[in-house]
Amino acid sequence: MWHKAEKSARTCVVLLAVCVLGPNTQVLAQSKTAKPAKSQLCTRDNALEIIKQQIDLTKTFSNSVSRITVLIRAADLLWPYQQDKARTAFSDAFELATEHEKEAEQNAPRSLLMRLRFPDQRYVVIRAIAKRDPAWAKELTRQMLKKDREIAKDLFNDQLRAARLLEAANKLIDTDINAALELANTSLQYPASFMLTRFLYRLAEINQQAADELYGRALTVYANKPLREFLYLQAYPFGWRETLNTPVFSFYEDIPPKFVPNQNLQRRFLQLMLSRAEKVLEEPLDEGDAYRDPSGVVIPGAVHILHGLIKLEPHVRQSLIELLPALTVAREKILVSLSVETQKQFLQPGREASIPPGKTFDERIELAQKISDLNERDESIANAVFSSDKESLANVVQAIEKISDASLRASFLEWLYFQRASTAIEQRQFEEAERLTSKVEGLEQRAYLHVEIAKGLLKRTEMLMHTREVLDEAIREAKKAGATIFAARALLTASNLYSKIDFGHSISVLSDAINYINRIEVPNFVTDGQALENTPRRKGRFGRYKGEYVLRFYMPGLDPERAFREMAKIDADTAMNQSTALTDKFQRAMATLGLAEVCLDKHP
Repeated sequence: MWHKAEKSARTCVVLLAVCVLGPNTQVLAQSKTAKPAKSQLCTRDNALEIIKQQIDLTKTFSNSVSRITVLIRAADLLWPYQQDKARTAFSDAFELATEHEKEAEQNAPRSLLMRLRFPDQRYVVIRAIAKRDPAWAKELTRQMLKKDREIAKDLFNDQLRAARLLEAANKLIDTDINAALELANTSLQYPASFMLTRFLYRLAEINQQAADELYGRALTVYANKPLREFLYLQAYPFGWRETLNTPVFSFYEDIPPKFVPNQNLQRRFLQLMLSRAEKVLEEPLDEGDAYRDPSGVVIPGAVHILHGLIKLEPHVRQSLIELLPALTVAREKILVSLSVETQKQFLQPGREASIPPGKTFDERIELAQKISDLNERDESIANAVFSSDKESLANVVQAIEKISDASLRASFLEWLYFQRASTAIEQRQFEEAERLTSKVEGLEQRAYLHVEIAKGLLKRTEMLMHTREVLDEAIREAKKAGATIFAARALLTASNLYSKIDFGHSISVLSDAINYINRIEVPNFVTDGQALENTPRRKGRFGRYKGEYVLRFYMPGLDPERAFREMAKIDADTAMNQSTALTDKFQRAMATLGLAEVCLDKHP
């Protein structure tokens, strides 16, 4: 039965393509930008039939996540035309998601970071429904949370629920800010985490007043909560990129360029922080407020407050001078209340807590070089490099060269050149970007950078020949990298760019991309977050293993669905024919839905 459904769905697409490809085969020989081709089969009725065929096809899927993804995509496309069928598809998806999460829960790790690497499929469905029917999505959320708390009511699961709500809210901001705020406000019923700050920065990019108001409500909610929750609120009002004295050490890359720190919120937070500092001297903190630092050592809650006060001091001196005396007294009282051993740790050169406020990059490197232990010295240099985006390239390279571990040194140089090349592309300094790209060793990274350079050069008509050269170099590098998701992304994106200058060649590159995708056992363009991660080992004192650095190479690009959707805007029939070559059922279904969307857009 299911085999018939798959065969029928695939035959439908093949027939649509084959029936019209006879007179259009010359498209492969085109050498100029193609104008959108007319299609007799790219109609609304055919598109709706294709969508329903893909829904039937999902019954043959063995992977429940793939099935859910196709169902909600198809339901979203059907909603304006056949709402009853769309509702059925959404309901089926939510039922599948509920079963999937029930099974996944049995072997899931009790680690917030590990769990957040895999989206809760129920929230994925709710997020899709919220765009079409916010009231239905709200009711599903309420029912789900109520049922979850009846099954498992403990700190970890409450933290996970808050993080999931904020994760869903974060992805809803662009399409429905009110639904996003609804989810974010619901999350305040649960423990705070780094996800709250991440959402606040994302919201501030669109509406900082709304973000400030939400932060104000969070301050009220978490004012008397355990320290391990309260300290997550310290980054936002000051525009900090990181917090290192919280249970999860957080880095926030996407602070809005026009973000304006709110002095009233700063004052409110600082007053609460000083109140906390007084209480910690009078009564013991919750045992859970003693959590580990990056080296794995359990640190008392009072030390975490001290870290926060030390970091706050330069801001207080500059903008909240009336609170400086109280901060200074609180800092000194906490310091002398600590054991002699702990006080010594704060006074060691190179320790983060002992670095006086306002140290420059050069001064931090100089402090690091005074550390006798090589591994500790390397770590201090590496930490300085992480926040060196405003330093000159030569200066940072010189600092990295001081790292004694050859493997760590090479990893940081690769990361630095990639980041600086990406920045040069954003600033349209393409010659500099090409120079920096030549220093990057990774084939996938170089392919991505060359694609991005070509994307920028396309806007310069006088650079057309050089654009083709850069694009061809990207294609060569992607092919050398082998059958990987990042190579396939680069080829799909390169094909899309070529469609603007040589449509015939873009089809050839698209065929190469399909061949690479077909060679990947389970082609997944979602789980990696479009970022390649290099994780060199971190060594502590005497060579003890301290974990890993995470060097991210963010390399976004097209997936099959978006690539075929863009191709269909130019020639839907050719795109349909090419999509049938995808052997993975899920990728073929998503590509087909992308084609159907184009046909619906042409016939609203």
